[in-house]
Amino acid sequence: MKKIKTIKSTLIIFSIIVFIISLFQPAFFIDREDSDAYSNSLFLLALGWMSFLGGGFVPFIIWLANPIYIISIFLISKSFKFGIITSLWSIFLAIIFANLNSILTSESGSDSKITYLGLGYYLWISSFVILFISSVINLKYFNK
Repeated sequence: MKKIKTIKSTLIIFSIIVFIISLFQPAFFIDREDSDAYSNSLFLLALGWMSFLGGGFVPFIIWLANPIYIISIFLISKSFKFGIITSLWSIFLAIIFANLNSILTSESGSDSKITYLGLGYYLWISSFVILFISSVINLKYFNK
C-alpha cells in the first residue's frame, strides 16, 4: 500500500513539473508574425482569464482547465473520489482547444488562424493526463 501511495505522490509531482515546463514553451502559433503573445504559455496562464472580458467566451472556458487542474491536485492528494471527475474535465477542456481553428487576437474582435500547436500545448495536456492517471490509481487503491 505504501508503494502505491508513493507512486500516486510521484505522479502528482511529475504532473506539476510537466505543467511548469509547459509554461516556458510556445503554446500555439497564429498566422500573424507581429505578436508572440499567443505562443507565450506563461502569458496565457496569467492573462487568459481576461479573454472573457473581450468577448472570448470559449477561450475563457478552455482557460478554466488551469484552475480545475489545481483543484484536481488538491482533491487527488486528499484521496477524494471527485478528483477523477475534475481531472477529466481539465483534459476535456484542453482537447476542445485543439479543435479550435482560430482565436480572438485583438481588442477589435478580429480572429487569427491557429496554424499549429506548440510543445507547450502538448506538455500542458500531458500534465492533465498524468494527473488523471494518478486519480485512477487513487480511486482503485484508496477508495474502496
